[in-house]
Amino acid sequence: MRYVKLAGGEFCPAIGLGTAGLLEDNCEQAVRWALDIGYRLIDTAWAYKNQSSIGRALRKSSIPRSEIFISTKIWRDNLNYDGVIEQCGQILNQLQVDYVDLLLTHWPSDAHIRARHEPTNITPLEETLSAFNEVYRQGKVRHLGVSNYDQDLLHQAQTLSKVPISVNQVHFHLPDSICTENVSTSLLDTCQKSNVAVMAYCPLGSGWCPGKGSLLQSPILAGIANQQGKTSAQIALKWAMNQGAIIIPKSGSEVHLRQNIDILDFEFTTEQMQLLDSL
Repeated sequence: MRYVKLAGGEFCPAIGLGTAGLLEDNCEQAVRWALDIGYRLIDTAWAYKNQSSIGRALRKSSIPRSEIFISTKIWRDNLNYDGVIEQCGQILNQLQVDYVDLLLTHWPSDAHIRARHEPTNITPLEETLSAFNEVYRQGKVRHLGVSNYDQDLLHQAQTLSKVPISVNQVHFHLPDSICTENVSTSLLDTCQKSNVAVMAYCPLGSGWCPGKGSLLQSPILAGIANQQGKTSAQIALKWAMNQGAIIIPKSGSEVHLRQNIDILDFEFTTEQMQLLDSL
């Protein structure tokens, strides 16, 4: 396994299992397969409604809790002080653990408001981070992070939080020419220069560009995959990992779980990297 060093000096596995959309028995089975295969990072969220299933999988696993990195998120409607404290307690109860390794804000609290242009109360970021710092102080959380934050919000969070912001979880994948809605590389640069790890969800670009084709249909990926004896998905995941990102592809298939983690035994040639960077 490859690891990414977080602010504070501890390490997070560079590849994990994303669980958005995995529910009930399917979720429990996927987590059990993942742990057996060698995954040690499991990403979830209160909004995914699958934390109880993940908790069952953790209890049935022989892997010590100390070896598993659990990342989860507080929903954007609960980012006031009392809401964070209450939802964090619910998360721990659902997962049946004493602490989580990484707690994130799922979205900025006003993200949906900006989209709808509706006036309403917005929880100040300072209040949210005060609550995050409190659950950290209580030992319920080992690392703090944010999700879907741009450069300005990230800088504000770093300024307001006494505890370092360790991670920004964002949509990030190989910028194929069929899709123009990718996370800016400037955000990746900002995070890296600020000692904030990027955790990439949807690193395969699945469903991001309806009507424009799939990232995995790229002939360039297919050609490199053929040269390396890998799949197009493995090429895309390896590219994202090589950018320094922590990747959390979702899968409920044992075959795909094995393929997704099997990307550490090869490196791109200079020519292959040039081709990928040309997309």
